Order: sequence, then structure tokens, then C-alpha cells
Amino acid sequence: MKHPRKYGFTLLEITVSIALFGLTMVVLTEAFVNTLVSLHSIESEADLQSDIRFVRSLALEESDRDVFEEGGNVETLSSGTAAWRATVENTEVSDLFRVELVIELNPPEGKGTEVYTQNLVILRPTWSDPVERSELIAEARKRLLESRQQYN
Repeated sequence: MKHPRKYGFTLLEITVSIALFGLTMVVLTEAFVNTLVSLHSIESEADLQSDIRFVRSLALEESDRDVFEEGGNVETLSSGTAAWRATVENTEVSDLFRVELVIELNPPEGKGTEVYTQNLVILRPTWSDPVERSELIAEARKRLLESRQQYN
């Protein structure tokens, strides 16, 4: 006697396949969510760096040293309002200054102030005092002549 052929899957096979499908979907969903979070983080950081560059460029456009040191406020594209202030120090080189630029970003969502500090060395002839400049040039000339005499 011939036994009838059985077609289909057993309950165990179906349960295992559903479990594997579920596990695969959890892993893929988690990877997708992590990718979205990473992309959002990268975009936010790019916007933040863009705003910092914008504020720095506006600050460095200021030709008056006193106004530059007082600082200012500006509205940014993505970080709300930004306030900047600077500390300027003279160097031994004529027209060259060390600048500490502090930028405070106040996001519109009220997440709190974020402070960024940048140390720059800039060449700015308009900030130099003519008397101080001539003294620095004279000192540099003197050092140069002394080094030449030692070399010869």
C-alpha cells in the first residue's frame, strides 16, 4: 500500500523560520536606527562648525582693536545667537598678535550655552601702535645685526 505524500512544513520549521526572520529584522532595524543617529550627529556637527567659522570670520573682519576685544553678538543659521569676545596680546614681531577668541553659542531650543575657545596668531597692521612698531623693528634689527656679527 502506498502512503500518501505529505506536502507543507511542520510546525517546528515554521517556528524556526519566524524566529530567524524576527532576529534578522531586529538586527537590520537597529543598524538602520544607528545609521540615522550617526547621520544626524554628523550633520549637527557640520552645522556647528559652520556657525563657528561664520562667527570667527565676522569677528576677524573688525579692524578696530578695541571694538574687536569688546566682542559682539550675531545671529547664526543653526545655532541660535552667538556672542564673541577676544583677548589680544602683542608679540615680539611687529604687527603680529596672539588672539584668544571665545565664542558662546546659545541654541534656540534652550539646551544651554556652548563655549568654544580658539587661539589664533594673526597679522594685523592696523592694530599696531606706530611707536611700539618702530621699537619692535629696531629691536629686531639689533638682534639681526648681533647674530650676523656672531656668524662672521
